[in-house]
Parts: sequence; C-alpha cells; structure tokens
Amino acid sequence: MSTVNPWKRFIGLLPGGVRTVGTVTSINSNNGTSNVQLRNGTSVAVQGVSVAVGLMAFVVDGRVAGPAPALDQYEVEV
Repeated sequence: MSTVNPWKRFIGLLPGGVRTVGTVTSINSNNGTSNVQLRNGTSVAVQGVSVAVGLMAFVVDGRVAGPAPALDQYEVEV
C-alpha cells in the first residue's frame, strides 16, 4: 500500500545496505572475489573483481560496486 507521508516516501527512495570504501589488495579470479583493506585497517573478502589491485573501490553489501576516487580522509571534531 502506498503512503502519503512525505517522510516515508523520501526514506523509500534511499538505498539500503552497508556501504564503505577501501583499497583492493588482491584479486582471486578463480572464485570471483577480491580482498579489500578498509580505511580502518580491516581486510575483508568481497564478491567482484571489477577493480584492479591498488585502486580504491566502493563496497556495497559485500560486493565491489565499482571504482572509487582516491580522496583524502579528514576527521573534524566539533
């Protein structure tokens, strides 16, 4: 059933799931997985081999979603 509540309609437009960025450290083309080192130093194995080793990648719900720009990370305390 559709809702007329604008907030619920807006939330429905947003994509769900976990998103992060990391550096591809290795690719295993035999099983289609890549090892990605996240910015906090954690290494995870994810599905997908579309990003080359050494480049940044978007990881969405355990899959490589595509290349990510290599931007600097800043922490600001307010």
